[in-house]
Amino acid sequence: MMLAKHKGWIYVDRVQQGTGPSLEDRYALDEGRQFLTGNQALIRVLIEQMRADRTAGLRTRAFVTGYPGSPLGSIDLALQQAKKHLDAYGITHLPAQNEEFAASSLMGTQMLDEHPHPDVDGVVGYWYGKGPGLDRAGDALKHGNFAGTSQHGAVVLLSGEDHEAKSSTVPYQQEFAFEHHGIPVLYPANIQEFLDMGLHAAALSRFSGCWVALKLVGALCDGGEVVRVHRNGIPVETPELQISGNPFSKVANHRFFPVVNVETERKLYEERHAAVLAYGRANALNKIVAIGPHDRIGILSAGKSWADTLQALEDLGIKEGPSAAGIRLGK
Repeated sequence: MMLAKHKGWIYVDRVQQGTGPSLEDRYALDEGRQFLTGNQALIRVLIEQMRADRTAGLRTRAFVTGYPGSPLGSIDLALQQAKKHLDAYGITHLPAQNEEFAASSLMGTQMLDEHPHPDVDGVVGYWYGKGPGLDRAGDALKHGNFAGTSQHGAVVLLSGEDHEAKSSTVPYQQEFAFEHHGIPVLYPANIQEFLDMGLHAAALSRFSGCWVALKLVGALCDGGEVVRVHRNGIPVETPELQISGNPFSKVANHRFFPVVNVETERKLYEERHAAVLAYGRANALNKIVAIGPHDRIGILSAGKSWADTLQALEDLGIKEGPSAAGIRLGK
């Protein structure tokens, strides 16, 4: 097997060996270029997160639970099909009876600071569901986010979005529900960002103590793309953050009693959210993509809407760069 570079990409040259590509490459390929559907990319996130943790010397496990619904309607089947790859990295998939039970069980994965395990340093938990299920799970999600994550743990919420209600009882836009629970949201614009933002979501949760959501739209979950996969995750910058003159440090707290719970809420909104913003700045999760000295219009977009914005500008004949037309773009 040979590694080759082309236009910044690293890919595995199997043709020279005569072996040809394999469907197993979706999860077995260490690094290079690979075609993945949206759901396959999310499973790849689990594997790459465990690889990255092992490289960092952490004895972590992953726990995946949820209730399927379009656009994540087939993720449970995809997880079952990938079982041998998941087992190899200590990843457990346990479907739940509903989204609320799933979220409640994830809270238990983040209690290792209070109840240590001799063989496990932390658990990265993953919840999957969609809009109406997010409403149902609200109480568990809010309590879980208030309680936080363990020192080496994290929680990532894979939340399907069905704006047009193609396969849902009602149209849904989930950011408002997550905002109510104090949960930060990352919004991938393509399947490559399913991978990259999925890894950032776990790192952000581990740093800040917040549960972190990924907003996943149907056009991407059901679509496919050639993406770059990673051997040991992605580069992550851990910011240095001071809170009232002291270094920021998250503390998981599952005691929901009077006085204690008020302080927990203060730390969430005043300290942990500050940590979220610091991580976002350090890792350029929000950025100016096109800028010029004579910009007169600014367009700020995210996720699939970002890709739609670029397509709209091209349809309008603005192909030489938005800044040349006086347009500044923020992603």
